[in-house]
Amino acid sequence: MKSLFSLIVFLFSLFSFSQYEYPEKKNADIVLRSTLAVQLLDEDNESAKYANAAVKEVFSENWKLTEVVFLSKREIEKLKDSKDTKYTYLTHDDALLKDMRMGHISPTGKLHSMGVNAPSGSVSFKYAAFTFAYYSYNLEITGEKKPVSVTKIGFANGELSKIDYLFLCQQLSHLLDSSSKSVPKNEYYNIESNIELSKNSQLTLLEDYFREKDIKKMDSYYKNDFKLVKREEYQDVILNKESGKTYVKIIWSHQHRMYLWTVVNAEDGTVISQVGFGGIKFGRNHDANDIIKAKHLKYITSTMAQKVNNRYK
Repeated sequence: MKSLFSLIVFLFSLFSFSQYEYPEKKNADIVLRSTLAVQLLDEDNESAKYANAAVKEVFSENWKLTEVVFLSKREIEKLKDSKDTKYTYLTHDDALLKDMRMGHISPTGKLHSMGVNAPSGSVSFKYAAFTFAYYSYNLEITGEKKPVSVTKIGFANGELSKIDYLFLCQQLSHLLDSSSKSVPKNEYYNIESNIELSKNSQLTLLEDYFREKDIKKMDSYYKNDFKLVKREEYQDVILNKESGKTYVKIIWSHQHRMYLWTVVNAEDGTVISQVGFGGIKFGRNHDANDIIKAKHLKYITSTMAQKVNNRYK
């Protein structure tokens, strides 16, 4: 009874998450009739040069839906201004989302939340309760007055690597293909087959995501096949699209303005499970790796949990 109550509390604390906006069919069709213009970084440092080389390689090899070109931000802005309908645009930006709150600070320097009776002489002020850093890609089409967003893909990390660009390419491909075929957004997932796939696959877990005390108890959290790996092996599983394996990835959800963590089929990049939100630490920058809670791994193969979480609004 206690475990059932805990599950219910957990589920309803997560809302009904969907990680990315499902494209409208008319917009998906426009994208599929156009050339995709992918925005590159300004190559003013080695990191940007690496990122541009990676995104070119990944999209050249994996983007099968339309022609693709790679342009600078300035070149894309010129095309947007000219309202050239030959192109759709995959642009990017980083962002910092701050949750601002009011508080009091007493003459002794102690912080009090708003609504609490603070001592005489306290000063009210705004502060960032927590700060989220994320990186975002936006797929856009030409509109009558301004570009129209088709969907957005959010990442919890700022500097992207090949595995992120492959994930980006795969998510866009799946979303556009599904929408263009008139698949309703509430049928984008098949929860039953996703759970079976999870149970019959080896779950690849990056060691960096977990604390040592969690690693020692991992067998009690997840009863199916899994493997804790270092970053190099984690990347190889994804880039080699290994059959029979899944992996955990932290993403940013624009719809809910928070981090989520998902389980992805390594072979084709489909998201097959979504577990959601692990918790927040107050008073400092929020590290995305704090999101995954090992004790929540059991919800990957929970039908009740996935019916709540794997749903598009």
